[in-house]
Amino acid sequence: MSYFKGKKIIVTGASSGIGEATAKEFIKEGAKVILVSRNKNRMYESFNSFDSNSFSIYPFDLGKLDDINSFVESIINNEGNIDILFNNAGIGSESYFEETDMDVFHEVMKIDYFSVVYFTKAILRHMIKNGAGQIVTNTSVAGLITSKGRTVYSSAKFALHGFFDSLRIEVEGKNIGITLVAPGKVITNFGFNKLDKNGKPFAEKNKRKPFGLSSEKVAKIILKAVRNKKREIIISKWSDVAWLGVYIRKFFPKLYFYLAKKIDA
Repeated sequence: MSYFKGKKIIVTGASSGIGEATAKEFIKEGAKVILVSRNKNRMYESFNSFDSNSFSIYPFDLGKLDDINSFVESIINNEGNIDILFNNAGIGSESYFEETDMDVFHEVMKIDYFSVVYFTKAILRHMIKNGAGQIVTNTSVAGLITSKGRTVYSSAKFALHGFFDSLRIEVEGKNIGITLVAPGKVITNFGFNKLDKNGKPFAEKNKRKPFGLSSEKVAKIILKAVRNKKREIIISKWSDVAWLGVYIRKFFPKLYFYLAKKIDA
């Protein structure tokens, strides 16, 4: 029997990309998936081929931090106990710090860091009360190694690593699993929607063709990591190179920063 059969799983950012692909894989494995995204119509379009009993749609703007707790309570009241939370929603950015409007910093931190913290806090007490739970979070390779133009985005993703490393220690012995998944380049529209220095989407400026792993391939790797209760994984065509980058940053920082200057964001 599938590890996920009968489990109730929340997926944020479920209307596209990694979130959509992972939610579909969870459903195929027999889970009941609670889909969270601002784009209600897109979620209906993406999941209308599945049995309507295999998912529920909850439109929500994660930027409304003060409403997250009541939103999570409404999900639990309607759906019952949640077994797995996949914090996936996020926005990207690419700009040099000295040129970046601070409103961009606030917006990215609000969505990529604080909304994850708020959502995790809202659901954690229920998982502890139920005696089990698993929190999975998309932290990105940019939360482990970085390059120019990533001051905003990497700040949020590095912060997530610090937060969950500490939380993992705090929930030791409470049967709460924490899995961090760090995708590298993935073929989605994420890069086109990231914010520039003025907080405008890159769509028209960024003509680079997306490359990397497909979101479907990434989703399968995420399910395997969750099933095996991994602590942290890098997902990339060049995952071994990415881990090497983490190693070099820790033990050979001068070499790391020399190489990082050569890498295009």
